[in-house]
Amino acid sequence: MLTQAAMTLTNVQRWAQRRTLQIASDRSGDGHTTVVPTAIRDAAKTKQYEVSVVDAFIQLGAQSFALHGSEAIWERPFPSGNRGRPIAVDVALFNAARSEESRLEFGEYSRRKLADDSRKLAGLPAADGLRVTNYLILWRLGPGPLRKTSNGWRDECVQAASAASRAGEYDVELRVASSQHVFVAAPNADTVADVGLFSVHLAGVDDVDEIDDL
Repeated sequence: MLTQAAMTLTNVQRWAQRRTLQIASDRSGDGHTTVVPTAIRDAAKTKQYEVSVVDAFIQLGAQSFALHGSEAIWERPFPSGNRGRPIAVDVALFNAARSEESRLEFGEYSRRKLADDSRKLAGLPAADGLRVTNYLILWRLGPGPLRKTSNGWRDECVQAASAASRAGEYDVELRVASSQHVFVAAPNADTVADVGLFSVHLAGVDDVDEIDDL
């Protein structure tokens, strides 16, 4: 999947950055001193990783989007007229030929993340003159082996999608569950990226269902 390629690119870039910082710190002799609280550092790493993956996704997918007639908008806002930052989705793909807007949310997988973002997508306003499709692309990184990980990953995604659905309001459906090895710097490390592509269908809405761009 395109997302796994984006994760690999992000991992390589982050490893190179960490290596450069480590070399600089060794040369300065500061002993890797830091005053950043652990909780803040960990939260920042998670958010920064997500932003980096989305950025790489857009860059790597640019040609594919163009070939399918789609235009990507990052942080697509939904102005409410109220003060403060408006609600936004991570990426929106607009396709003139299909008169369609595809809304995508990304992030690290958890059942709560899937449920919360599904509810968010289902509650967003319609787009004037456009049909809307809603997707979530969620991932997790963990140790292999690949076969063991991939077998359990699909079952987890199916169960989580069913739990996140709301009868009479919207259905969450697993479209693709994929597992593959990704780059990590540690020697002999067997790290697998599990990625799930989910769609969110509103009850009573005849939405289109194109996933060629993803």
